[in-house]
Amino acid sequence: VYTSALKLVRSMLPLPYLKVGYLTAPPIGNPVAPHSDWKRSQFALNQEGLQQISFEQRHSSASLSSKSGDMQNGKAAIRIDVPDIVSISACADLTLPPGAGLCIDTISGPIFLVAESWESLDGWLDAIRLVYTIFARGKSDVLAGIIIA
Repeated sequence: VYTSALKLVRSMLPLPYLKVGYLTAPPIGNPVAPHSDWKRSQFALNQEGLQQISFEQRHSSASLSSKSGDMQNGKAAIRIDVPDIVSISACADLTLPPGAGLCIDTISGPIFLVAESWESLDGWLDAIRLVYTIFARGKSDVLAGIIIA
């Protein structure tokens, strides 16, 4: 079912990823940083997880698993592997910068991000839930074959 559905929409995907877009994120290691310290940056989602990416990384590799993928212009980047996800939800919290709040609870604790709009947030929630569901059913290799092929 996933294979046929993904083949139908493959031409609309930002390959080699399932979704690419902007989210506002806190500085690494400081999830309660002042709003002015949060930065808008590009994120990509594939069958391995969600990661903050740089322009060079987006064009050079489809994999989030390389160790260089943990760095963005010499700085640490946010990376959430699918197996580490416990839950994902929209959240409205005054401690977050303005926008549509996103909470990804992981085995290491929650990670908060902010989407530009509630519509954009819905797209991220749907995409991450889809990737997690495919992973939970043991079909990540099928998703990888569609995204990377």
